Amino acid sequence: MLKDRYGNPASTNSQATLDKYNEALDLIRLYRGDPIAALDAALAEDPDFGGAWAARAGLLVQQTDKAYAEETAKSLRAGSAANLNDRERAHLKAAQDWAEGRYQDGTARLARIAQENPRDLLALQYAHVGCFFLGLQSELRDWPLQAMRAFKPGEDGYSYIQGMAAFGLEECGDYARADIYGRQAVEADPRDGWAVHAVAHVNEMRGDLGAGIPWLANNAQHWVPESGFAYHNWWHLALLYLDRGDVGQVLKLYDEKVRPYPDSQVILEGIDASALLWRLHLEGVDVGDRFETLAAAWQRAGEDAIYAFNDLHAIMAFLGAGRAVDAERTLKAMRAAAADSGDNAYMTRKIGLPLAEAFIAYEAGRYGEAVEKIAATRGIAQRFGGSHAQRDVLTLTAIHAALRGGFAATAEAFAAERLAHKPQSPWAGRLSRQARELSAKARAA
Repeated sequence: MLKDRYGNPASTNSQATLDKYNEALDLIRLYRGDPIAALDAALAEDPDFGGAWAARAGLLVQQTDKAYAEETAKSLRAGSAANLNDRERAHLKAAQDWAEGRYQDGTARLARIAQENPRDLLALQYAHVGCFFLGLQSELRDWPLQAMRAFKPGEDGYSYIQGMAAFGLEECGDYARADIYGRQAVEADPRDGWAVHAVAHVNEMRGDLGAGIPWLANNAQHWVPESGFAYHNWWHLALLYLDRGDVGQVLKLYDEKVRPYPDSQVILEGIDASALLWRLHLEGVDVGDRFETLAAAWQRAGEDAIYAFNDLHAIMAFLGAGRAVDAERTLKAMRAAAADSGDNAYMTRKIGLPLAEAFIAYEAGRYGEAVEKIAATRGIAQRFGGSHAQRDVLTLTAIHAALRGGFAATAEAFAAERLAHKPQSPWAGRLSRQARELSAKARAA
């Protein structure tokens, strides 16, 4: 039996098929190019290669986008009728779990594949992404660390495991080791956008603009334009410039790098665009017609309600564009999802809905309600996914709601927390000064 690039048995007897499958594995681990096209090329050589169908289904479901439902179903049907070994069959079952809304089950299944087959880097990567979507921070760190036992430094795949471990270490607050692992991974392969991104997170969490800006700017030549992950790394660079207060550079990055194609329908790109514009909105920056264009792109997914994290970012875009009706439409879909079963129902009920209501309250000027709902939810918000950097929009919104609502002590508390975590951050300093000034006015009144 033939084996893939990492040494895992593959259910095909065609070397040409396996070569194309190995190419797809390379593209997937790099978030680069078009891995679906590479998988399709492998399947054109051998339509009965179940491992490729399973990989295809797994990649599609983790886009968290209903637009891929038909292609996902096609992959699951073809895979179930194809040749599969036990490991590939488990991959296909994990993709089916995801397609049916059992994100926890699918992610746990992928983790078991990786634990029992530690050289299955695809299972590890899909499990890692699942941890990110579910806010499983310890597992985000520990599952890559488990897999390192099966690879030697310098061996094909080792540095990509380092990059995954780096991100998990960062999300667990181990910034020093995250920085080391991430930099080592990038040194081994500068094209590794995920590892670049792990170090970007370290710098973001530290508020270290001096290290963060050159890290991304100097590495960009290696992961653009082919990287499908580039827009997110540019988003991180924009955050650092926003921290510095350079709004002109932030808008330039938004237009040229984060959202270069304003009509893009890619959900993951839309999330970053919403998050960046909302931060500017909080700061009172005039973003022109950018919100309107973004909201129009979000409209087709406004009632999908398959992943609460997406829904909240759709609401940000709708609110920023003044589309209160569309925001309410998404909120209604979220309420229906919360009453359903499945993992997204829990995420929506416990986290997504109260946060969506808080953001709507903020935009309506009900600042007290916004503060209370964010404060009550923020501590468990990792359960609806995203990173610390992404969920920071919750704290920022709470701070601005407290400032605008005249809740001086609350604003000071949130701002002091932020400054303690990011003492180097100019943005944290600005917010702390605003909160202190509000308190001074309250005392003088």
